[in-house]
Amino acid sequence: MTQAEIKRITCEHLAEIEKTAATDKEHVVVDIRDRADYETGHIAGSVHIPQRELATNLPNMVPDKDKRVVVILGPTEEEEIEAVHDKLQGIGYQQVEYLSGGIDRYCEIADIDLAELMGEVTDEEAGLTGRGESDIDPEGSDNDPLY
Repeated sequence: MTQAEIKRITCEHLAEIEKTAATDKEHVVVDIRDRADYETGHIAGSVHIPQRELATNLPNMVPDKDKRVVVILGPTEEEEIEAVHDKLQGIGYQQVEYLSGGIDRYCEIADIDLAELMGEVTDEEAGLTGRGESDIDPEGSDNDPLY
């Protein structure tokens, strides 16, 4: 199969079907980037299976081979898309699409509440030094640097 024959899904379309398919999804998002990239940021509810483990673990995590599978590749894996596609078809997945623009593009258009994702702010992130009231007042009397 050539690159031209491989189906792609736009980030906008994926964001839309993610919103409308709240409970019984007709699709599953499979992120095949390495663990560090996945932990840096991923689509909520996506299944993480590193590319090297795809043939072994996908049938266990997505047993319904008729399900629509949306694959997220890392930018360095784009040249391997044909091999990934052949591997998925070889193990029985026929409704496979690849996210155009990758995770970066998806994050640009997705409706993400960053405040909710951030969690609590540490004292250091809030600018506190542990020296008392003057931490809060930048014009306070004790603004000497910490040595």
